Amino acid sequence: MKDIKPGDLVTLKGMSQQREKPIGMVKKKWAADHYEIFWLNENICQRFALKKMIEPHKLEVISEAF
Repeated sequence: MKDIKPGDLVTLKGMSQQREKPIGMVKKKWAADHYEIFWLNENICQRFALKKMIEPHKLEVISEAF
């Protein structure tokens, strides 16, 4: 698993074949092994009932921040 850092663009795992998928930017890594995500496409995120705090095993990195 890739190391997820603040600023990375992420989506949910297993969504590569989906036409519309939720895309978010990692805001902060919390000590409890959770990430705070700022979801960019709000309507799609509401459809999937996503929260702002997500476990890392549910995330896939789309683009890394440098």
